[in-house]
Amino acid sequence: MIKKIAFIFVLLASFQSYSQEIKNYTWDEKPTFKEIPEEYKNQPAVVLLDKRWIHTRVGGYAYATFGMNHFAIKINKAEEINKYNKIKAQDNGYIRNVRDFHARIIKPNGEIKILPQDKIIETTEDKVKSIVFEGVEAGDILEYYFIIKENPSSYGVEVFQKEIPVLFAEFTHSQEGVKFQTFASPEFKESSFSNKSVTTATNIPPYKEESNARNIKNLVKLIYMVSTPGMDTYNWNSFFPQYLSKPSFQYFKKTQAREFIQNLNIGTETTEEKLIKIDEYIKTNFDFIGKGETAQKITNLNTGKQKLTANDVFDLYGFTLKELKIPYKVVAGMSRFIGEVDVEKFVVPLNHEFMYYIPETQKFLSPYEKYLCYGYPMYEVQSSNGRTYNPVNKEYYELTFPIAPAEFTINETQSNVSLSDDLTTATIEKTYSNTGYDGQLYRNGVKYIKENEDEKTLADFIKKRIFGDEFDIKIVNYTFENQEFKYNYTNTPFSIKVKAEAKESLTENAGNLVLVNLGKMIGKQSNLYQETDRKWDVDINYTKTYKHKIIFDIPKGYEVESFKDLVIDKKMGGDESKNCSFKSTAKVEGNQLIVEVLEIYKSINYPKETYQEYRNVVNASSDFTKASVVLRPKK
Repeated sequence: MIKKIAFIFVLLASFQSYSQEIKNYTWDEKPTFKEIPEEYKNQPAVVLLDKRWIHTRVGGYAYATFGMNHFAIKINKAEEINKYNKIKAQDNGYIRNVRDFHARIIKPNGEIKILPQDKIIETTEDKVKSIVFEGVEAGDILEYYFIIKENPSSYGVEVFQKEIPVLFAEFTHSQEGVKFQTFASPEFKESSFSNKSVTTATNIPPYKEESNARNIKNLVKLIYMVSTPGMDTYNWNSFFPQYLSKPSFQYFKKTQAREFIQNLNIGTETTEEKLIKIDEYIKTNFDFIGKGETAQKITNLNTGKQKLTANDVFDLYGFTLKELKIPYKVVAGMSRFIGEVDVEKFVVPLNHEFMYYIPETQKFLSPYEKYLCYGYPMYEVQSSNGRTYNPVNKEYYELTFPIAPAEFTINETQSNVSLSDDLTTATIEKTYSNTGYDGQLYRNGVKYIKENEDEKTLADFIKKRIFGDEFDIKIVNYTFENQEFKYNYTNTPFSIKVKAEAKESLTENAGNLVLVNLGKMIGKQSNLYQETDRKWDVDINYTKTYKHKIIFDIPKGYEVESFKDLVIDKKMGGDESKNCSFKSTAKVEGNQLIVEVLEIYKSINYPKETYQEYRNVVNASSDFTKASVVLRPKK
């Protein structure tokens, strides 16, 4: 018994010591920092130290979080001074009290200049304290630390990677009366002592943002979650049953939901037909309550267009499936561009995506994705792992989200081009069709513009989408085909037919020859001319296929001299089922030149080791837009 009492006193003493330790934190009188590696000496600035400490205290009537930030940066180039010499003492945006704030400049000769406290300014409105380092020169080290007190936060994200290198990063957490859990990037190493844990990383390279990369996921960061013992509701075995296994409603009753199901007149249809009927009605007739809007009680769910909270819509799906005895699983996924679903816990700071999985059909219902019909999951989760929960047997499973094939999403155009008699202007009749993810996104996007914007906005959208923003054209008229949501289930193309006149000439004279820039007809294309090196793998949104056909009326009195620039063939090596390619062909038939393009991306991931091959294919499409047919007068 005496030993037990002694242990309790030791434990309480350690709590108090950590609480007091963070309050009394100070810097070294004469600091020493890690030597800057040769590879970073040409950087405009280098973070020498980024040290953070969070102490959370919860118990009885005493609750608070103390935060400490200690930062040191060496300025190598004078033009970088204004970027780093203004400091705000804030953390997570919820400031209660800045307990301590110190700043100093360390000169290259070792001289230390401490900034006086009267240089610290406090804003009247939000009480945030800040300081500006004055008299800074290239070669100086700027160092500061502050300690704040705020209401405890149940979670947070600490990003340590910056646009300049970080030589030493440290995150410490200590606690009284709470459970503190961290999820850190692999660069961090953790060591623990009693209720204090220290996580460190060294030589974090500058952050490089690249297109088609998992930029957020790749950031060097640390996520933490705080919970009180016995109240951890974020483990999947607690979270799923509590929040997602029993559909409930806030703005209508279960009796109304049952009436809704009866009025759908679902009878002897197959499971597939039932699911399409349910999904189509909800997606067509229910919108989400927007920001600033107030939800209203619903009296009849079958009266057509109505607005509901997103949670009520999600639960209406689950309730309908349960009432119709259609087996389902609740699925939690996460965009592969942000992170990965944790095996054990719902990590709150990361956005999770929730949907229903139907084992019988192996397809998904996505209540929160207004554009997306029953079928494939949202494209962001493809190939990633999710967690599923079966509300019947209360079992948990892991699920790998399928990847839609390249033939699911097809962007197809046909352009009929004719020139005026003087060859200065062109008339273009173009059909632009989309299936798959693009078809559903554009169908929903045009619907939104029609309902919420003016005619000019719609015309501008069409012009930019079909011709690009660098092609000076005048749209004469346009029509839509297959606009209704129902066409998503059969993957029927959403089509826009446009008649336009080129306000800029497509022709260029070269002696007695005429060059006609037909490549421009496929619209603006991205390129990777400047991005020669790659740090991360290439991750595109979804596999897709592009098909373009250009029918050019050869002007009277002219014949084709050459179309070789319109013929391109680029292809990645390796696995045929996962590569990408660009191939264009051209031929003369009668008085027309017919050009066809086939561009395919069969994978959503291209390793950085194959980047140059991928880059060649992407650049091929951009090269094509500059290609011309050469005409000559008939002899």
